[in-house]
Amino acid sequence: MIQSPQIVRVARDGITREAEVAWSFDNVAWTVEIRSAGFGAEVARADDAFEALCRIREELEPYGWRIGVAGALPNVWPSGMARDQGGGLRAYRLSIRGGEDLVDTFEPVDPSVTVTLAEQRAEVDRLYEQARQHARPA
Repeated sequence: MIQSPQIVRVARDGITREAEVAWSFDNVAWTVEIRSAGFGAEVARADDAFEALCRIREELEPYGWRIGVAGALPNVWPSGMARDQGGGLRAYRLSIRGGEDLVDTFEPVDPSVTVTLAEQRAEVDRLYEQARQHARPA
């Protein structure tokens, strides 16, 4: 598992910048903070780190920012167990067969391959539905 903090890339309007993303747990909640010269700092607290990342994305995405972390890929979403027991630090890469493998939520990726939270939720819902249909006996 990767360690906090991580240097990642963020992008908006074709311009890419470095950012530092950090996460921590204080025995009550998870805090995620991302800092970049492009937008300053955004901080969110939630029951798990993935949800805190989602809250930050909800703040930055309306301004066009994309955060280059695996947790923002279209086919990545944590299970309830990954959230409850692992703090949302790992999530599944999904396919129509279900969860294929685990990735680190804050693993750096190219921000150009990430999507908005709304797009991600729609794709995850589509994949879950296809997996349910795929699993049904004929």
